[in-house]
Amino acid sequence: MGNYAIFVNLRKHLEETDHFTDEEFEKIVSFLTPVKLNKKDFFVRQGDHCGYLAFVNSGCLRAFHTDSNGEEFTLYFAFLNWWTGDKTSFYSGSPSRFSVQALEETEILRADRTKWETALDTIPLFEKWYRVKTRKSYEATQQRIIDMQSQSAQEKYLNLLRKAPEIVHRIPQHYIASYLGIKPQSLSRIRKNIAKGK
Repeated sequence: MGNYAIFVNLRKHLEETDHFTDEEFEKIVSFLTPVKLNKKDFFVRQGDHCGYLAFVNSGCLRAFHTDSNGEEFTLYFAFLNWWTGDKTSFYSGSPSRFSVQALEETEILRADRTKWETALDTIPLFEKWYRVKTRKSYEATQQRIIDMQSQSAQEKYLNLLRKAPEIVHRIPQHYIASYLGIKPQSLSRIRKNIAKGK
């Protein structure tokens, strides 16, 4: 299997759902290619076809949409154990609706559509894992929409800190504000209020 250490995080991640035999796991990783991205490198640019799905093995990426006025809206941050890529573009060949860019040195394990679908078709437990993962992702997306509509800016920020405390130390403040749908000045006020215990 080559350098097994590269795939340790992936195995732990997959086995949160099911136990994979060594044979099954080796088959999965045979479809994945390790790729290193430097800070500011793009995994995919908005408007281009998203040719890969990828597991984040280390580092961090930001997914964002740029509107017709050039304003960026952050969709998510992808840390260790996240999967990234525009699935609609990946499966349909349509242009990606958003960009994914490395915010720091990042290592991903990526697969093109042929390899991805072959893995799903030939490894039943991987296909089961993907169904579970897709359902959980859908549930999380629905909850995020509800939270964005129903929570105050401070509640959104505190919720984000609970789910991903590393964000404060690793993500520039203006990107966090973009993710929360607020201005950087508003985020500064929220952080000051929290520090004061308000």
